[in-house]
Amino acid sequence: MKTLAAIISVFLLFTTTRAQQPQAPAAAQPGTFEAQVEEFLKQSGHEYRKVQANSWYLLVNGAEMGQIRIFLGAGPRQIAMGAVVAPKRKLQLSTEALQKLMKLSYELNYVRICLDVDDDLIVMSQMKEPWLNAEEFRTTVSTVVSAADRTYAVIRPYLSGQ
Repeated sequence: MKTLAAIISVFLLFTTTRAQQPQAPAAAQPGTFEAQVEEFLKQSGHEYRKVQANSWYLLVNGAEMGQIRIFLGAGPRQIAMGAVVAPKRKLQLSTEALQKLMKLSYELNYVRICLDVDDDLIVMSQMKEPWLNAEEFRTTVSTVVSAADRTYAVIRPYLSGQ
């Protein structure tokens, strides 16, 4: 749950302070889980930025959504990755839309479709340290990107033009 809170705090940081240029966060201390995650980020081949301690975002190209911002939060020995598929202000959820999202959720592996605390539609994956290595990290990024694209394709007819 703390990792989910970290992702949400990263999202809120971006949505509330885009005009401000915060100071660069301090580098991770060598030998920490944060440093290990930063090494996975470097090896991923994706553009990324550190937002604050244990919080980053990656910019990844998707097929349906174009550029996708993947939020990453690291907690005690676990990470959570997620992407906002559609902000609340654009969602026009109906029974039909929710049924399609539920069916897609059944098809997806290792990632879930949900509403965050702001009621934005997101996809999210979580991993614990024992299963986390550079290859699994890259796979999780790809899984989140694929899930975001698939979710966007399903929900697109139910989005307003705002």
